[in-house]
Amino acid sequence: MANSKPLGMDDESGFAFVKEILDGQVTCAINFDRLQKHPKHGYIIFEFLLCEEAQVVTPHTSHPNRYWHKNAQKFISLYRVSKDLEAHLFLVNYAKSGTKHEDKIRVILVQDIDEQKGITKEQSKNYNRAEFAKWFRKLNKESCQ
Repeated sequence: MANSKPLGMDDESGFAFVKEILDGQVTCAINFDRLQKHPKHGYIIFEFLLCEEAQVVTPHTSHPNRYWHKNAQKFISLYRVSKDLEAHLFLVNYAKSGTKHEDKIRVILVQDIDEQKGITKEQSKNYNRAEFAKWFRKLNKESCQ
């Protein structure tokens, strides 16, 4: 861990720069939220999916298949990259701290996708914030070794 550092400020400048340069052109790329290499599990891709407080669904009940018609390409691209890297793809539904659903987190391990229908095979687990933090920190620590 000597060659790494704690997370600091979020770097949104790269996103803003690309948005400016594309000048309204549709993007043909996706942004990764997190990519890490675990010594036992190999590459792990995390995509964090924010559930806004005003939404009807909670992090425990939301699922990408509900809005597949609006955002399929993002999940298809993430899945394709995960296959190319032989990586595990985790989708993490969460709510911001301080909101009524802050203690609900759902982790979905995507195992198969039908590009028309959505996620067809998965493993899913609901966590509270403390349980998720323990699991996530363990994976992070193991990936630093």
